[in-house]
Amino acid sequence: MQTEAKYAHLKYHRKLTGINHVSFKVNSKEDVDTFTKDFLAKKNIKTLYETPRVFPEYREGYYAVFFEDPDMIKLEVTFVPK
Repeated sequence: MQTEAKYAHLKYHRKLTGINHVSFKVNSKEDVDTFTKDFLAKKNIKTLYETPRVFPEYREGYYAVFFEDPDMIKLEVTFVPK
């Protein structure tokens, strides 16, 4: 897919061609909450989409926090029940 023209001038952005979203799977909802509290909140990293929360539209029990790195690559810490 070609990068939209409005992003083409940027060196790094999650809308550019290439890796734009990375998810890290954890073992429980509590792990997502702990990461949010102990890492993101302490470093004043804003979360996206009012997360952490459940995303039933992805899969039953899918629970995640979304945020961006300094280059605006979307990152996610996720719990997906078996």
